[in-house]
Amino acid sequence: MGKKTIVIGLDGTPYSLVHKLTQQGICPNLSKLLSAGSLREMKSTHPAVSSVAWTSFMTGKNPAKHGVFGFMDRIPNTYDMYYPNSKHIQGKPIWDILSNYNKRSVVINVPSTYPASEMNGILIAGFVAIDLGRASFPASIVPALKEMGYKIDVETQLIHESKDKLFDDLFLTLEKRTRAILHFMKNEVWDLFIGIFTETDRLHHFFWEFTERNDPKYSPLFLDYYKKIDAAIGKIMENIDNDTTLILLSDHGFCALQQEVYINHWLKEEGFLHFKTTPPKSLADMGEGSRAYCLDPGRIYINLKGREPHGCVEAGNDYEQLRNMLISKLTGLKDPVTKTTIIDKIHKREEIYHGKYFDRAPDLVIEPKHGYDLKGAIYKEALLGKGVFSGMHTYDNAFVYVNHKNITQHSLAITDVTATILHSLDIPLPGDMDGVNFVKWN
Repeated sequence: MGKKTIVIGLDGTPYSLVHKLTQQGICPNLSKLLSAGSLREMKSTHPAVSSVAWTSFMTGKNPAKHGVFGFMDRIPNTYDMYYPNSKHIQGKPIWDILSNYNKRSVVINVPSTYPASEMNGILIAGFVAIDLGRASFPASIVPALKEMGYKIDVETQLIHESKDKLFDDLFLTLEKRTRAILHFMKNEVWDLFIGIFTETDRLHHFFWEFTERNDPKYSPLFLDYYKKIDAAIGKIMENIDNDTTLILLSDHGFCALQQEVYINHWLKEEGFLHFKTTPPKSLADMGEGSRAYCLDPGRIYINLKGREPHGCVEAGNDYEQLRNMLISKLTGLKDPVTKTTIIDKIHKREEIYHGKYFDRAPDLVIEPKHGYDLKGAIYKEALLGKGVFSGMHTYDNAFVYVNHKNITQHSLAITDVTATILHSLDIPLPGDMDGVNFVKWN
C-alpha cells in the first residue's frame, strides 16, 4: 500500500491563535496533534491575500511564476482589470504533478480553483466559485453534493442584516464543509487529500475585534466556532491511520483592523495621481501626468512609458528615482490621529518576485503595520476609513503543522508546503519549484 498524505487548511488562522486555543483547552484534538508532531510559524506571500497564497501553495511557486498577483490583476498594456481564476494559473498544481506518477487526489475548497479542471480524482472548487456544476469535477459528484446541502461559501452579505444571521451561516457552512470532507475521505480512493476550511477567514474578518475585546456575546461564539473546527479535525483524525502524513496549515495570519488606508487618495494628495473625472469610475479615468497608482492591497504600479497606455515615466533613472521617492515618503506615513507609523516595509518587485511573469508584477508592494489594511479604492476622499471588517490579513503569523517530530528547523513560507507534500509521497521536486526550505523528516 502506497504512502498517503492529507492536508487540512484553516484559512487565515494565525500561529499565535493555534497556541492560545490549545493552551486554553479550547481545542483538545489540535492539542493532541501538537504533542505528537511539529508546529512551525510560516510566512505568507506578497501580498498576503488568499488568491495569491493558495495559488502559491498549490503550485509551489511565487507569483511571478504562477502569474497571480492579487484578487484583481491588470490586463497587460491596459488599465483594465480581471479576476484571476484557475484558467489564469501558470504552472501545474500539485495534483497534476502527482497524476504523472499515477497518484489520485481529492481536492475540496481550495481558493482559485474555479472553474474546476479535469484531474485524476475529484475537485470541488473554492472561492470565488459561483456555480456548483462548474465548481465540480467530475460532474457525477454534483448530485451527492446537492443531496448533502453543500455550501460553496459563507453568505457574508448577511452581515448587513445582522451579525447573528452571519454567525448562523458560518456554523451551517462549516457543518456542510465538514460533511463533504468526511464523505469523500471515506468513500474515495486517494493518495493526496486536500480540504480547506475558508470559514475561519470569514469568521476573522467580521468578528476578530469582538474576541480581542472579549465581547460578552460574540467572543464565546468565536471560541465555540473553533471548538467545532477542532471537532471536525478530530473526526478527520479518526479516519486516517498512523502511517498517513497529516499536514495542517493556514495561508496567512490575522490581526485586528484599526483603519483601512486608501493609498490612491494619498497618491492623489501628493501629486502622483490625477483623474479626469470626479469621482473616477476606473483607472481608465487617470489624467495626464499621473505617475503611479495602487491596486489592492498596497500594490503600486508606476505609470511607465511603453507599458501603460498613457505612461509618462521613463524607464531607467526616472523610474528608479520615483520608486525611491515613493518608498521614502510612504515609509514616513502616519495615522493622523494616533501618530502611529502605518507602513512596516516596502518591497521593490525584484526583491520578492522572480519568474517568467515578472513583467506583470507590481513595481512596489507595501507591507503595512498590523492594524492598517491597505486598499486600492480610487474614489475615497480621506486617507483612512473603516467598513464592516474588524480583522485583516498579515504576512507573518501563518502556521504549518506536520505529524512528525524530527523535522528540519528553518524559516518557512507557504511555497515550501507543496515541496513538503511531494517529499511525504516520495515524489521528486520539479526543478522550477520555489520550495527550497521544505519540511523534511527521516
